Amino acid sequence: MEFVQIGRVETPFETPDEAPRQGCEDPHAGNVRIDERFRDALRGLAHGDRVVVVWVADRADRSVLRVRDGERGVFDTRSPARPNPICITECEVLAVDEEDGTVAVKGVDMADGSPVLDLKRALD
Repeated sequence: MEFVQIGRVETPFETPDEAPRQGCEDPHAGNVRIDERFRDALRGLAHGDRVVVVWVADRADRSVLRVRDGERGVFDTRSPARPNPICITECEVLAVDEEDGTVAVKGVDMADGSPVLDLKRALD
C-alpha cells in the first residue's frame, strides 16, 4: 500500500496537544499547502466551499488501542492515536490560490506541518 503526500498543513498549533479535539468546536484558521505537481487539482475550489482534509497524524502514538481511561476503543472515536493515524477534518474554504498552492481554511485541528494525503469536497 502506498500513499503520496500532496502537501502539508500550516496551523497555529506547534504540537498535537495544542490542537483542538475537533476543528468545528473552536474554528481556527490555517492553510493547506499543496505541492506544485498537484496544484492543477485545485481548479474549481472556491471561497465558501467545504472540503474534507485527509491528513496523517504523524506524531500520534500508534500503540494506543483504548482511550478515555480504557473505556472506549480507538475505532469508536476520532482520536488521532491509533494503529494507522489517518485523520479527516471538514473545513470551510476561505480562499484558494492555485498559483502558489494555498488553500486557506477554517476549522483546523491538526498540528502544524502535518502531511496531507487528499482534499475532497464535503457532502452537501
